[in-house]
Amino acid sequence: MFFYDDFIKKIEKTKVQYKPLKKYTLEGKKMIVWLGTGVPLILIGALQGYIGYTKDFSIPYIGIAALLLFLGFKHLKNLFKYKIILDCENKKILGQGLNLSFDEIDTCTMKEGVVGKGNRLQVIIRIVTIDKREIIIPLIMGNKIDFICTLKDELKGKFSIIKG
Repeated sequence: MFFYDDFIKKIEKTKVQYKPLKKYTLEGKKMIVWLGTGVPLILIGALQGYIGYTKDFSIPYIGIAALLLFLGFKHLKNLFKYKIILDCENKKILGQGLNLSFDEIDTCTMKEGVVGKGNRLQVIIRIVTIDKREIIIPLIMGNKIDFICTLKDELKGKFSIIKG
């Protein structure tokens, strides 16, 4: 794919600046999408709850309100919870239930792939640990190139790029 090849060229040109702790949060587009769906779901859910309350606790309105509020708060939780940290001093990848030492990594590959139920290709990092666990990190964070270059620099021979 044309954009993936350009992405690989940018990675090959970029030099890494050493920092002991690097934090990566959600990119701007994803942040706007998750805010743009989470906040309206919460507002619509609150309106449905109010209508259900004023109609003598109408169960269908209250049920729909609960569902919409649940989905809206879930979107906002994912928005504010997303964070990946590369701890170069302690040689670890941290974030979202992940605490992985660089020594535990057997192979790390960057490639294009489909994550989850979607059918959209995106750039992913596929990590296989020594105990054969597979971890897939979709690159939906800001400053992707710095993340890839830091991983490439830290993992050296364990890191590879699969060209599409």
